[in-house]
Amino acid sequence: MFFLTVPASAAQEKQEKVPVLINFKEKTDTELVKAHGGNVKHEYTIIPAVAAELPPQAIDALSKNPKIDFIEPDGQAQILADEIPWGIARIDATAAQSAGVTGNGIKVAVLDTGIDYNHPDLKANYLGGYDFVNADNDPMDDHSHGTHVAGTVAALSNDIGVLGAAPQAGLYAVKVADSSGSCSYSNIIAGINWAVNNNANVITMSIGGTASSSTLQNACNNAYNNGVVLVGAAGNSGGAVIYPAAYYSVIAVSATDSTNTKTSWSCYGPQVEFAAPGSSIKSTMPDGLYGYKSGTSMATPHVTGAVALLMSTDIAGTVHDTNGNGKWDPAEVRLRLQSTATDLGASGRDNYYGYGLVNAYAAVRDLSSTPVDDPVVTPPESSTPVVMYVGELSLEQQSKVSGKNTFGWAVATVQVVDADGKTIPGASVAGSWSGLTAAAVSGTTDANGVVVFTSAQVKKPKGTLTFTVTGITCDEYAYDPTQNAYSAKSVTF
Repeated sequence: MFFLTVPASAAQEKQEKVPVLINFKEKTDTELVKAHGGNVKHEYTIIPAVAAELPPQAIDALSKNPKIDFIEPDGQAQILADEIPWGIARIDATAAQSAGVTGNGIKVAVLDTGIDYNHPDLKANYLGGYDFVNADNDPMDDHSHGTHVAGTVAALSNDIGVLGAAPQAGLYAVKVADSSGSCSYSNIIAGINWAVNNNANVITMSIGGTASSSTLQNACNNAYNNGVVLVGAAGNSGGAVIYPAAYYSVIAVSATDSTNTKTSWSCYGPQVEFAAPGSSIKSTMPDGLYGYKSGTSMATPHVTGAVALLMSTDIAGTVHDTNGNGKWDPAEVRLRLQSTATDLGASGRDNYYGYGLVNAYAAVRDLSSTPVDDPVVTPPESSTPVVMYVGELSLEQQSKVSGKNTFGWAVATVQVVDADGKTIPGASVAGSWSGLTAAAVSGTTDANGVVVFTSAQVKKPKGTLTFTVTGITCDEYAYDPTQNAYSAKSVTF
């Protein structure tokens, strides 16, 4: 029996070589690599290693050489980027962002099950909120619905996770629904009231019921008349539009699938104003996770994000400013979105799609996110800045029992004053939580010079939780931490 053999060197040349990282025990030896048919790509100086390409059969042989520590595959990496959910791309929100319109400065109140405000894709946009279910100021999501909605509105452009429609819009978490997803009309009304009082620009409501309520309608109308744009889910029963979306003061949203067709379960009717993607939408979920949900609840935040993008543009001096007040009013927002929507179904407005698929880029096209005419600024006369400091710092320990578990957290209240003891509104306060939980936070003092910070909830807390003021800034003031009444306080659980 005869065997046809090929010299090793010839076989190696014909075989495709494998990219590897070769680590030496002491000094690198490129000649040793070449002797095994390898091509050296890089010889490193900070570590005794080389990047090379080796014939497959040479890897095992070289690994047995006493000079070699180990050989491993040359791994592949790629630049990080946010995943763009299909719905965000479908409404052309990414094109609006590329044009520099990101929702910056717009406050969106999410009336829902709360928001996981510690989620890395939402944390920087979180502005605070309130929990009307448990009557406290910690609107943590104990369901997942609200966190998912919030991500579609404003998940950050931060090279991780997903991208929201308006990635620089601020988020208020207004928890009106409990852990089962149920909520009362009274809680919705309270949430609308809170949002108006806290200067929200947009209220998004992926919630609703089949019964009309004059009180709820009045609350929606009041918010609308106060300049707030309200967006609501049409419903998922396949029947008539639910409330509050059915009220005139609320933009009702139906759901479409990836083929731009109304889903079988989406409610419809003459109240529907826009359609938006609502089938298999990927977004943020509690505990830093991501997941898919379907429903008009998922379609609604797409329209909310488009509203936030539009409201962040400068309307002053344009034909869209019909009342000449220099800001976007609800009626002006609706008219612009209606005129730029992508018509679906029957020509013109219809019961399935309203005016059509909301188109964020078409709505903001030719509009600037900053004033078109830069004002002439006269340099102020130089003056000595007034000293400011922490006049009062209090830390309140709080806890609650949920099932078999106890959760603890703390609320820090900071008051900023000047050298005469007068409170300073509009001061930006930076602080940090440490101990049982760690986080950097910031906020702005209200009319009384006060800003409140709430820590994350800690399950079965045992130990110390500390809040520290790390900095304060405000125009025409100089922060002097040496005069602080307190710079930090702690509570022990």
